[in-house]
Amino acid sequence: MKSIITSLLLLILFLPAQAQQKELIQEAMNNYDYERALSLIAQEPEVSISLLYQQGRALKGLGRNREALAAFQSILEQDSLQTRAYIEAAECCKSLAKHRQAITYYQQATSLNPNNKFARLQYINLLLTQKRYRTALEESNKLAQEDSSAYVLHLQAESMEHCYLNDEAWRVTEAYRKIRNKYPDDYLSAAKLGNIYIAGQSYQDAIDMTEAYRAIDSTNVTVNRINAQAYCLNQDYPEAIDRYEHLLQEGDSSFQTLFYAGISYYATNQFYQTHDLLSKALAEDNNNINVLYYLGRACAKSSWKEKGVEFLEKAIELSIPNDSVMSRLYTGLTDCYKMAQQYRKQAEAILEQYHKYDNDKHHLLYRAAFIYYYRLKDINNTEKCLKAYLRTRPKEMVQEMDNEGNPIIGENNRYNAAETWLKDIEKQRKQERFFRGEVEDADKTKLQNQD
Repeated sequence: MKSIITSLLLLILFLPAQAQQKELIQEAMNNYDYERALSLIAQEPEVSISLLYQQGRALKGLGRNREALAAFQSILEQDSLQTRAYIEAAECCKSLAKHRQAITYYQQATSLNPNNKFARLQYINLLLTQKRYRTALEESNKLAQEDSSAYVLHLQAESMEHCYLNDEAWRVTEAYRKIRNKYPDDYLSAAKLGNIYIAGQSYQDAIDMTEAYRAIDSTNVTVNRINAQAYCLNQDYPEAIDRYEHLLQEGDSSFQTLFYAGISYYATNQFYQTHDLLSKALAEDNNNINVLYYLGRACAKSSWKEKGVEFLEKAIELSIPNDSVMSRLYTGLTDCYKMAQQYRKQAEAILEQYHKYDNDKHHLLYRAAFIYYYRLKDINNTEKCLKAYLRTRPKEMVQEMDNEGNPIIGENNRYNAAETWLKDIEKQRKQERFFRGEVEDADKTKLQNQD
């Protein structure tokens, strides 16, 4: 009887202490004091599923996502029907770039609870990140049937952007128009439509779209940038300048604003303003050929004429690939022609590479001769290539030998082979002319003696 009473007394004392411990853990979690929460959880004799959730959340809050994932996986080992644990595990996997595993967890969460909108939204977003656009479109179409919020419709439209191209591109425009009509104050759909119109050179449509939004909110920087760009591209430069002055006054120093504002000033012969803006744009992208071109032209028409020359020279230098790049490209091209059995194009490309970019690599002439002779049976071009190759032969060449006295195959051997090859071709040509009766008597006698 005494032992029972003792046990009851201990239980009475233990329960309040246990409840107090849980309150302390919850208080630490509420105050984002995750280290204290983890310390208190570690003192628990047994970690329940509830405590595992708090442990995982605390670890995730401290950026210890790998350990947090292990906590949520431990929950799933004990109870595989925990939708929340699948979602938390998926979030941890995303932060660890385990995207395939995250997708699997989201699928399991939505399978257990199809009405969990958070899981479905995160799942679609991850599909878009992984460029699984068709699946993202399927999932967003399903969700849009239940939820026509702007966010869901944007996911649907974004999926369409990557699935509907060329003849079906109109579907994307219609998707954003649908959002625009349903949510006139949604700036993102106005911006998307504006960019679509600009890409299609429908500048007036872009102006009309962005002006309609500006009637609701004239302070949105994103829409105002597109609006100003549309005016610039529509060659309405005074209006574009007016828009850009407001953006610049608001502190907008984006490359797009600096560049198109500079172009607008250039078009209205305000070259000092052009210089100031495009100099800042060049600092953002110092190899942008368009910026260099307009900045150079503006400099030439103002006080920085020598700088103008430098900018245009750099633009030209960037526009024309250097010889080493072109040489590599031609090497790849000739190999492709060879694989495709387009031998005449292969030979012509080799000769073009030699004459334009690699005129010190004389073996290319020999290589072209080989293709003309063996692949194309073109004796005339073979002969031309061999003669051109032999004209590059140095007056004095010493045969290289290895340590054992054996000749090393090198350029001299190639010249010797070319010389012998050319003689054989010339001999064959004379024989053909002999049998056609096209050679002089002296040549006939010489050929007869050779035979």
